[in-house]
Amino acid sequence: MDFQSVLLTRSYEQVVQQIRDRIRDGVLVPGQKLPTERELAESFGVSRGVIREAIKVLGSMGLVESRQGSGTYVCANTVPSISRALTLSVTAEERSLLSLFELREPIEIACARLAAARRTPEQVESIRHFADESARAADLDDVEAFGRAEVGFHGTIGEAATSPYLATVMSAVRDVQSNAVSLVVRIVGSMEIASGQHQQIAEAIARGDVERASDAMTAHVRYSADAVRQFMMRPQAEQTAIGFHDW
Repeated sequence: MDFQSVLLTRSYEQVVQQIRDRIRDGVLVPGQKLPTERELAESFGVSRGVIREAIKVLGSMGLVESRQGSGTYVCANTVPSISRALTLSVTAEERSLLSLFELREPIEIACARLAAARRTPEQVESIRHFADESARAADLDDVEAFGRAEVGFHGTIGEAATSPYLATVMSAVRDVQSNAVSLVVRIVGSMEIASGQHQQIAEAIARGDVERASDAMTAHVRYSADAVRQFMMRPQAEQTAIGFHDW
């Protein structure tokens, strides 16, 4: 089984992508046993530790399963959930990524509207906390901290909406988009803009202003989509330098 050697940083993510692509394309089929950890490490040109991390991620996606004393296998049913279906269908291409934003927009807006109507004081406090954390991360130009705050912010809004189906779908979409969205925050000034939008959304939800929460979330999601679109219009060399092809 031919794999491409991994030469860049964040190598486990590239291993994940290549194996995921083989599953999506039917090269690796349900129930098939993967090569051994040592064989995969040699094929990819990475350490066995990188392979273990990649297998862990693939397992969390529901794409592979490890059987004690036997090895690692492609899951018999690789698309039993929304998350797995999206994981297999999305590609690092403009049409695919922007289609996900089209799905994300109405879901995020619905969550914001419901959160404004149903939030508890504790949830308001948490939403404000993550909005403040994103602002601090922006001030420090800390991409990783901003990413954590972003996840917490939108996750808490999903919880405050008190709609498990919406929250599940939103979480699935955001999981798949996480690497693409992380590229947005590497663009100069984007964290400051996004953190300001977080503050506006948080305040609208805190006030119980359903329409304002909807409008603020619409602006936020569309800003992210536009930033990704603009990023993908940059020269390929620039995309690679920032990290797009690690996606």
